[in-house]
Amino acid sequence: MIVLGTDYFGSTVSRQESMQLMDYYLEAGGNVLDTAEVYASFVPGGEHQSETVIGEWLRDRQVRDQVILSTKGAHPKLASMDIPRMSKAEIQSDLDSSLKRLRTEYIDLYWLHRDAPGYPVEEILQNLESFRRAGKIRYIGFSNWTQARAEEARRAAQHLGIQGFIASQNMWSLAKADLSHSDPTWGYIDESFARWHLKNGLAAFPFISQAGGYFRRLDQGKLGQLSVDNRVRRMFDHQENHERFQRIRRLQEKLKLSVSQIVLGYLTNQPFPVFPLIGPKTLPDLRESISNVGATLSQAALSYLEHGKSFTE
Repeated sequence: MIVLGTDYFGSTVSRQESMQLMDYYLEAGGNVLDTAEVYASFVPGGEHQSETVIGEWLRDRQVRDQVILSTKGAHPKLASMDIPRMSKAEIQSDLDSSLKRLRTEYIDLYWLHRDAPGYPVEEILQNLESFRRAGKIRYIGFSNWTQARAEEARRAAQHLGIQGFIASQNMWSLAKADLSHSDPTWGYIDESFARWHLKNGLAAFPFISQAGGYFRRLDQGKLGQLSVDNRVRRMFDHQENHERFQRIRRLQEKLKLSVSQIVLGYLTNQPFPVFPLIGPKTLPDLRESISNVGATLSQAALSYLEHGKSFTE
């Protein structure tokens, strides 16, 4: 299953286009919409438009019971990213405003959009637990947290005897990212963090799951259309990913799969639940992503893609 990301809905993706994308996604069998209190705020005039248009769609289509609604709060103000917003009052303000815009009484999966390492994790979890017991949220997750902080939260939830986090939403894809060119506030799932998810039974909802189309652009000979300053090119265009692309090519020959099927299959065939987020801006983009879901890759194939170990299937 892939998750429909909605970061530009209601802004650069118009209200009508947003409605069409959600209609098609639901008709195709998708059921998880991911948004955030801060989404579209980085576009002039777009503040809160993602949640607003989703709320209108849920009202107009009357499909709330068919959708797993995922939103995020506790993001720092864009003008002061170094100042955390993690107090109970700040989280409650974000949560209540999201509920109002989304026109719902509860959020299925509520994420903390950033961490605040100076805040005691026990306090953060107890605050979220109070909202869960009040019926405003069903489950909680963290976005852009480190493995060390996630482990601290896991231990704290166990000690407190509460549910705690059930999933992460960090950057992860088959293309290994050069983090020196990424947003420094993003969290990343590396091999160690993936093993931690498996060991502790947490799911992952990775963003930038297709690396901004990096491997597809290589396959189509279109990488050069991106400027040298483009973030996708700066983050992913390096030797290790060139080698991974050659391994993708060899797997294509053996398994008769497309590049995009292998890229998504790398995530969906992990030994723990992984639900890649996609961010289509047009219906053709959404159709293509949905058509690429479902490829089966063995653990040997995943290891080959990552490390180049022998693959004989």
